[in-house]
Amino acid sequence: MRLPALALAALTAVVVLSPSASADSFSGSISAHQLARIAPDGTLTLSGTYRCETSSSARAVFVSSNLVQDNKRLGFGSTEARCDGQEHEWSSSGPVDGLMDLGFHEGRAAVDAHLMTLESDGGLPMPRALAGQEEPVRLVDDRI
Repeated sequence: MRLPALALAALTAVVVLSPSASADSFSGSISAHQLARIAPDGTLTLSGTYRCETSSSARAVFVSSNLVQDNKRLGFGSTEARCDGQEHEWSSSGPVDGLMDLGFHEGRAAVDAHLMTLESDGGLPMPRALAGQEEPVRLVDDRI
């Protein structure tokens, strides 16, 4: 899929051009809504809320999310977070069965959502989780 690769490239470019801040300067939390949905066209949407604050305006923070069901995991790029201390909505969408039928189905699942940044010690920027958790959700499949 091209979307995750493009999102990672954009995330890398932002962080490479931005000085990193220490982990001490960040506070935040993220949660997922209890319902995830597969639309009739096969688009999966995950959503929730987050809140974060950072003392560095140059530090890029992103929302990253994955659907987890029956030992399968599907990730969706990332979106930039606004770390102003206020609660914000987030959502991620993409094709549930990109290159193959992964077998996601209606029922119990989990969303693994994180607030992430990229940090570099002079080398290749590496993702670093700042806050996150896996939460149970109900997956509704409108394709059936």
